[in-house]
Amino acid sequence: MASLRGLRITGVEYALMTGRDEGGREPLTWDYGTSHEAAHGCQLTTDIGVVFTFTWGSAFGRYGLEVFDRPVEEFLVNIGESWGPVVLPVVGHPHWQQLLGREIVDTELAWVDWVSGDATPCWVRLDLGPDAMLRTTPESVWIAAGRWEGDRFLFATDDVTVIFDRAEAIRTAIMK
Repeated sequence: MASLRGLRITGVEYALMTGRDEGGREPLTWDYGTSHEAAHGCQLTTDIGVVFTFTWGSAFGRYGLEVFDRPVEEFLVNIGESWGPVVLPVVGHPHWQQLLGREIVDTELAWVDWVSGDATPCWVRLDLGPDAMLRTTPESVWIAAGRWEGDRFLFATDDVTVIFDRAEAIRTAIMK
């Protein structure tokens, strides 16, 4: 995660599930206001051209967040096919627009210790510096292996959720 520090986000894509239409090509709903369900993963492109993929996996014995410095396409099959995943640019979304070009000043990868004794990386926080030109304040974005189930956030699922709001992060128990 330390390799992200000092870089700037220039592009964002989500790997989404499809099936909202009869042909299985339309992405399922992913924009839930203060959070986005990027089911298969979130890909960030940086100002030096390096791409980071945040996806779910089970490398640590149960589903958790995994981070790679490779494109999301390397982890998916049947992209663009009927009922297959689709990779959708979301850089134009207002939540991401306000974060583009801002320096990643800090990162945190959180591991959860389970009752079984296993530990799994479940979420990462990216802290972005202020945008002096726009006079904005520092912001954070959280990328978690998990999803909303009603009013509860479930960690360690085969989903990726991006959270933009501190109150939402508190509701998920990412923040106290």
